[in-house]
Amino acid sequence: MALIVQKYGGTSVGDPERIRRVAERVCRFRREGHDMVVVVSAMGDTTDELVALAESVSAAAGKRHPREMDMLLTAGERISMALVAMAIREAGQEAISFTGSQAAIITDSTHTGARIEEVRAGRVREELNRGQVVIVAGFQGVSRTHEVTTLGRGGSDTTAVALAAALNAERCDIFTDVDGVYTADPRKVPTARRIEHVTYEEMIELAVAGAQVMHPRAVEIGARYGVPIRVLSSLVDGEDGGTLIAGKERGMEDPALTGVASEKGWAQLVLRGLPPEMRTMTTVLSRLTEAGVSVDLLTQVDRADGRRLVQITVAEDEVEEAERTCEAVVRELGGERVDVQHGLARLALVGSGMHKRPGVFAQAFETLRREGVDVHSVSAASTSIILMVAAEDEARALTMLHDAFGLGAAA
Repeated sequence: MALIVQKYGGTSVGDPERIRRVAERVCRFRREGHDMVVVVSAMGDTTDELVALAESVSAAAGKRHPREMDMLLTAGERISMALVAMAIREAGQEAISFTGSQAAIITDSTHTGARIEEVRAGRVREELNRGQVVIVAGFQGVSRTHEVTTLGRGGSDTTAVALAAALNAERCDIFTDVDGVYTADPRKVPTARRIEHVTYEEMIELAVAGAQVMHPRAVEIGARYGVPIRVLSSLVDGEDGGTLIAGKERGMEDPALTGVASEKGWAQLVLRGLPPEMRTMTTVLSRLTEAGVSVDLLTQVDRADGRRLVQITVAEDEVEEAERTCEAVVRELGGERVDVQHGLARLALVGSGMHKRPGVFAQAFETLRREGVDVHSVSAASTSIILMVAAEDEARALTMLHDAFGLGAAA
């Protein structure tokens, strides 16, 4: 039979009853003959409670004490892994739990946001060969200097897919509180439907654009190593349904769009009157990098008078630092000024079928124009179109585009 990696999120292990349900599900797979590796998140709101506890001691705990934050936050997953291992034993199967360091998940040295460099799966394999179900704490690893690290947002998904890749597992099942990936957020678009199959590339674009079912880091690892990923609900019995994230299926031509996603909390900076030289863009980007500001979208336009306009999109919580940095760059390069627009939403139209297909841009813009929704900037790649709109227009624009492209129709 197959080796399967399963990941259970915080809701799935949120209380003793749900932990027992997880144990029963895992044991069913084990009785069918599968080797099982189970990755768990912290129970329910445990991580938030630990962060709040740290902030009661130090208001800027994450910035001032990143090493100690990692030591603290890893406790949440350690609790889950031990309880799940106990529940599996009570349900009749042998199980052993490992922290990220015991499972040899090797990361870089960045505290509170480390990246996995290597998974040395020897000890996990040894326990699988002994017939054990192996429970691994998600979200954490160890650096080459033997420091405990955490992986940041989406860390447990990333842990699970990385283990599946290292173990050459048949697939990685991500159990969460939703039953798959939808054509849009059902809370915003009631007509959204579940997608049965989505490519790695499409899922990365949807995740980056605000779809919270999977983190793009985890999907990137799956794509790199060819690990099929299934998204399923842990709150229902059985493994039917869900969404498969894998390579492109052969078949008829794809529809233009697979799904749409959106996210509020963005701002736009426009740097005006800059010199039309290569050093303009490199200076802007290098200064923002030094300031720790992540740029989401960037465009440049040369004006009729020969000066250059640079437009940058950043997260709202980074806009103050970005504005200070950009104003310094404008002064340094002899530019005019920096204009800032707050309160934007990032809207993404995603689908591998839009490649070289005429009319997608036109249909999207015409749909928004009819309803009086202004587009503040646009960017495109082979599988996505990104539109920036006012945050108050987000839900309306998302619904209109979802309907205009027939995403709510029967598959």
